[in-house]
Amino acid sequence: MSYRIGIIGAGFITQTVLITAINDADGLSLAAVLDSDRRAIEAVSRLSTNAVCTDSEEEFFSVQLDVVHVATPNNLHEHYACRALSLGMATLVEKPLADTVAAGRRIVTAHQQSVAPAMIGYMSKHNSTHRRMEALIAEGAIGPLRAMTARCLGWREGNWRNKRREAGLGSLGDLGIYPVLTAVQLFGAEPTSCQAVVWPSGDPEQTDIFADGTVWFSGERYLHLQSSFTFHEPTPVMVSEYTIVGSDGFMHVSGSWAMDGGGYIELWNRNGHTVIKPAPVNPYTEQYLLLAACSRGAPVPPAVSLERGLSDLAILCALDDSSANGGARIEFGSDPVGLGSGSRRQSQIPGQVA
Repeated sequence: MSYRIGIIGAGFITQTVLITAINDADGLSLAAVLDSDRRAIEAVSRLSTNAVCTDSEEEFFSVQLDVVHVATPNNLHEHYACRALSLGMATLVEKPLADTVAAGRRIVTAHQQSVAPAMIGYMSKHNSTHRRMEALIAEGAIGPLRAMTARCLGWREGNWRNKRREAGLGSLGDLGIYPVLTAVQLFGAEPTSCQAVVWPSGDPEQTDIFADGTVWFSGERYLHLQSSFTFHEPTPVMVSEYTIVGSDGFMHVSGSWAMDGGGYIELWNRNGHTVIKPAPVNPYTEQYLLLAACSRGAPVPPAVSLERGLSDLAILCALDDSSANGGARIEFGSDPVGLGSGSRRQSQIPGQVA
């Protein structure tokens, strides 16, 4: 029986990767697409002739759906995710979870009141290179982890991601989130503090287009990250790479945050230098298949839960706040989400400024 998917948002990601991800898998079908942009709807209708493509929210939710994928600008995540969950529909919310931590909390609360499973759209967690890297670390290939340095740099046209009222965060929310979610999973702990410089900083209209920050974990472990948007490339580009240092070696991972599902690992340890290139998979297809399994009763993995998405959003907002406070180091305490309600533009500082 086909797992019927409805996508809210007919933009770049839907047209270039989501429809392909659905078509590549047996048992998945695109049932409906909703977007207020008629040109985008027309483009999607040409790519998926069997789906109901509409600009009417009521028509979209009248279609028989098994899952709703919220792939809109961040400020619309709350409205559509909460409505889908209230209707008992399995829900997939693109990263970051919302434009503000307060909105993210409301999505999590709606999920807690719903019977439906829900996931955050961390497609990189389903990448075969990412999974192989996790396995190597679990096997002790480089010993206990000490540090991670990461760059996630991309190209954007100056669209909604650069408008604070629609995105909340810019390069931090769109690209800087990958180093954060990876470091939290690898270190197996919540961060203790963070510090960052972003540009522009504290602008009420424009989101950050460059960020350089450090997130500390217990035992003096840390993540140092850079994220940025550029606007002068003729075609979309992305730099996606990170280095993980352990007590017995290190690994350099390239491409595991890219949308194509590829990537490779270089490993240096007592056995020498090894290059590992796992067979690529479509991470978006894997994501849909996992949610289908969760709809049949399988548990949602904690690494892709909405609660995880909320915690990561709070960390990113704290980095943004650090810069707005002159690059001050912000201490989280034991619970980044409990201490924070998002950036200072949401009325409270998430944590204590050291």
